[in-house]
Amino acid sequence: MARKYKILLIEDEPELVELFSTALKRAGFEVEVIEDGSNALDLVKSLKPDLVLLDLIIPKKDGYEVLREIKGDKSVSQTLVYIFSNLTQKDEIEKAMKLGAKDYLIKSDYTPSKLVDKINKIFPSNDK
Repeated sequence: MARKYKILLIEDEPELVELFSTALKRAGFEVEVIEDGSNALDLVKSLKPDLVLLDLIIPKKDGYEVLREIKGDKSVSQTLVYIFSNLTQKDEIEKAMKLGAKDYLIKSDYTPSKLVDKINKIFPSNDK
């Protein structure tokens, strides 16, 4: 059996957490969720997720600050981070990519199944 890939979802909207985390779990991923950026770096260090889905507008520390911390810490700087946000301005996207995000996904473009399809392309051997 293939190993379960770990995804850390950093999102503060309960409805979106429920929708996307449920879909990812059903697809065979291990999913952890936090609602704000305050302990994000510590959680990335302890969980060692295969992917971080990071919203930019979250309480306590915004997504940019969390991304800066992850990419600035040698022990976790290679962690794959996808921004998952509804901010669509070009300068927001460019800023996130310059800070080290691997991809920028606009939430409104993704249904739960479309997000699972996107992530399955990253981890093609993920089995239920």
